[in-house]
Parts: sequence; structure tokens; C-alpha cells
Amino acid sequence: MKYISLNIWLLAGASLLFSACNSDLLDQNNPDAITSIDLWKDPKLISLYLNTIYGDRPGWNYNFYDNIADDSRSNWTGNEPNNHIYDQWVDGDVGGYTAYWKYEEVVRINDFLANIDGAQMDDATKTRYKGEARFMRAFLYFEMVQRYGGVPIITKVQHITDDLSVPRNSLNDCFRFIIAELDQAATELPPDAPRGRVSSGAALALKGRVALYWASPQYLTTDDNALYKDIETIHSNTQGAGAAERWKAAADANQAVIALEKYELNPDLKALWLDKSVNNKEAIFEVQYKRGFKSHGLDALVKPPYLGAGDGGQRFPLQELVDAFPMKNGKLIGQPGSGYNANDPYTGRDDRFYASIGYNGAATWGNKGGALTQITLETFEGGRDYGNMDAGNTLTGYYTLKALDTQNINYSYRAGSDQPWLEIRYAEVLLNYAEAANEYLPAPDKSVYDAVNEVRTRAGITTTLTVGSLSKNEMRDLIRNERYVEFCLVEQKRYWDLKRWGVAHEMLNNTKYHSVYITRTGSTYTYEYPERDPRPLKFDKRMYWFPIPGSELTKNLKLDQNQGWPLPPGR
Repeated sequence: MKYISLNIWLLAGASLLFSACNSDLLDQNNPDAITSIDLWKDPKLISLYLNTIYGDRPGWNYNFYDNIADDSRSNWTGNEPNNHIYDQWVDGDVGGYTAYWKYEEVVRINDFLANIDGAQMDDATKTRYKGEARFMRAFLYFEMVQRYGGVPIITKVQHITDDLSVPRNSLNDCFRFIIAELDQAATELPPDAPRGRVSSGAALALKGRVALYWASPQYLTTDDNALYKDIETIHSNTQGAGAAERWKAAADANQAVIALEKYELNPDLKALWLDKSVNNKEAIFEVQYKRGFKSHGLDALVKPPYLGAGDGGQRFPLQELVDAFPMKNGKLIGQPGSGYNANDPYTGRDDRFYASIGYNGAATWGNKGGALTQITLETFEGGRDYGNMDAGNTLTGYYTLKALDTQNINYSYRAGSDQPWLEIRYAEVLLNYAEAANEYLPAPDKSVYDAVNEVRTRAGITTTLTVGSLSKNEMRDLIRNERYVEFCLVEQKRYWDLKRWGVAHEMLNNTKYHSVYITRTGSTYTYEYPERDPRPLKFDKRMYWFPIPGSELTKNLKLDQNQGWPLPPGR
């Protein structure tokens, strides 16, 4: 008889769906020994099992992926992001802290899909549950492929008598599998779902992201046997062999989401992260939190020490990011006619700047002595919020404001915040479409301009781009900059964008990024921009693919290691 640990239900109870748990839910004499037969007879237990699968989804990342690109930096010199940017991947297991080998979760979903058809519940619910589980499995596989290239595709329940050493599938076969899974999930899922649950639109939107990656230079290969693209052939050319077909497929996938006419941009860039109601139509798929059940630490980890609560110093924006935000008229600060004033650098920028960047003179809020307190940031030399980096003050001259709950005073170390993690939002669909269509077409057409203008208009930019005003290359540069500022900091997209575009070995290697140093004389401020990174970053080409964890290579002798990474002892 197969038994299922009660830990499943405990984890599910901490998931983000917060279903009410009745006291008579588990009426077995010994609830620690629920059999698989019991499970598939009880719709409530099946729902909790599915909640466990939802609970496996990662959400807010503490500080890693934002601090290893050109978004921000962490104060703490010995922590994982600072090790990563200098290629000091020191761990007892090769690539241990970058590991994302999610087969425990895959096994759980395979078990769910293998048994749900025989469950004692109505067919419509079974179909929806299958779509939700399939979406989650596709997401897991995508995130593994994103890191490693081809991985073993396992969709069946494995038994102890089976050969459990499964080799990696090719990169292209993995992408085909993920897209096919999402196509099927879209047919199984309802068009509308409560926030935090998966809808058919979410499946199509994730397909749009996956298709965009498959078309991008890092992942583009016509070799159907390749486990990964050879690192020596990764470059920034977006028009390689087979690219046109892939870009067209990515454009079509994202256009399918736009055509649903279900989603729209939230006009308020701050409410975007705080509005948990159905009125927030930008949210397509999210990981939910609820204080008292499951929370995260975003509000604590980016506060200045004056408003701190046992954390901080984790995500300070770099000057390069600050400079990337356009002016209100849509021009970059270095372009003629932008109106940028180097002596007043924070005036006249687009709305995303003010929603994201805590600059000298910006307002922020937090807990001071148990009361909600507003302060004006002082990031000049001698100011309250500058210097003493060991205490958590900024090392770049900036703080993160994006996605903060300005009314929250209950934050603490890695806890106390419950903003949802917006994994997929409509702005991404628009910019995914614009990028793919621009790469596919000989020149950007009206649909590309429309998608980009929609994002920029929401950001308060007053000048509309006119059709024909930009070449294909100019539009590519603009779209990439739009992604940089639109998804900056907490959204963890920039690192992956630089890699998939095949430019990470140029942007993140042998270079140093910058901060601002501000001095005040009376009411006059002077701005200098010193190098922030103490030594040049290192990104050699082997880092395009994460190393397969050494522990997995030891257990499974059919796994091949990625190019440039060592095998563990004994292999």
C-alpha cells in the first residue's frame, strides 16, 4: 500500500491559495498514514495536493538575480551574488548555490497527472486540474532549460524497478516539449481563473516567453542533437540560421495573448504591485502571499537603516540603470533635445524612475519606533542614509522603491511583506511581442510601434513614436532599453535577457559599474560617478550554461556535464 506523508498537507496549508481547512478534512484514524487510495477518493485532499504543487513555485528572490547583472549591487561582499559576478562559485557541490534541478517537484506533478483521471470528482474539475499541473510542470522544465540547456524529460511515474538513470534530451526537443505542454494546458484551463490560479491566458503567455527564448541567440541552434549551444558559437547575431521561423512563432504566441483582449496595463505603477483585486488586469500569473501564512522580506531588505528591521543592504541600483530611464519626452538623457540637466539629474524623468529608484531627495516610508514614518532620503556625503555600509546604507547612492508597500510597518528579516510576486504581467507580453516581431520583420511595422508606445505611454512619456521613425536596429536597441527599465530590480529579468541576447560575455565581463557620489554645499549638490565594483566583473562563456550539480552527476552516470565545467570526483 502506498502512503503519503502528512507533510504534503502541511506544505499545502502554507501555500498561496489559503483555502479554508475544515476540522473534519482528515477523518482517517491515523492521518499520518493517508493512502493513495484515500487521496484519490477525496476531492478536498486532491485540492490540497494541487495546492502543494502551486506552493512549489518560487516567488520573491532574496537578492541574487538582480545583483549579478547591471541592475543593482549588494553590500555584503561574501554573499552569493558577489561571488557569482567574480566567478567565485565556491561550493561543496559544483554550482551548488545556482542549482535548480527540480525533479522532486516534477515527480510530484507526474504522480498527480498519472492518477487524476481515476479520481472521484467531476470531469470538468479533473480537466482543469490537469491543465494547472501541466502548466506548472512546463514552467519547471523551462526554468531548468533556461539554466542548463537540455535536461532529461520525464513525464511518467518512475518505479524502483525502472532504470532511474535518464540521459539529457536535446535543447530543441526540450523546447518543443514545453511548448506542446503549454498548448495542451491552454485547452484544459478555463479562460478566467481567480488571481493566483492558472488560466488559459497564463499558459499562452508563458508559451510566448518560452518561444522568445527559443528564438534568442543563446538558444538558437539547428542541431537537433545538441544538449546546449556550443559556448564558442554564442554571439549577439539575432538573424542566424533558423531564426526567422522562431521569431515569427514567438511573435504569434505573444500576439495570441494580446488578441484575447483580457489584459491591460495598470495605470498606477505603484498599485500594480499592491492591488490584489480583480481590477488589476495586468497580472497574468502570480505567486500569492498572505501575512500570517506565508510572507517574504522585500520591504525589509531594501530599507535604509533608519527605517530598518534587521535586514537591508541587499539591492542598491547602479548608476547605469538610473541613466537608462528616459526623460518624459521619451529621449534618453544623452540624446539631443532630451532636456536633461546634469546639475539636476532627477528631474523630468519618466514615471517608472520615480516608482523604482530611491534617489537623493526622494520620499520613502517605513517603521520608526512602531509608527509609519515618511522620510526624505539623504544620500549625499554626510547625509543620514549614506556611508557606514556595514550598517546597510547604500553603496551606490540609491535605494530600491519598486514594489514596496509604503504602508507596511510589520516587515522584518525575510518576512512581513505580502505583495504578490507578478511572475507574468501584460507589459512583458507587449514587449515580448515587439521584440519578436521586430526581429522577424524587415522593418518594424505599426504593431511593433503600438506595443512599445503602450508601455511607454503608461510610463508617462508624452511623445509617441511614429511608424517609420526607427530602423530595425534602432528599434531593437529601444526595446532592450525598455525591458531594462520596465522590468528592473525586483523582477529578475535583466540577467536572463543579457544571456539570451548573447551579450553577457561583453556586458558582464572585464568591466566595472558605477555609483553616484553626491556632495552638498549649502543648497547646491555636486554629482560624481565613481566605479562601484571594486574589481572587474568576470563572465566567461561557460557561464552561459550553469553547471549540472555535481551531486546529480554522481547519482546519474548518464548525465553529461555542461561545456567548461568540471565533473565531480569519481566521474
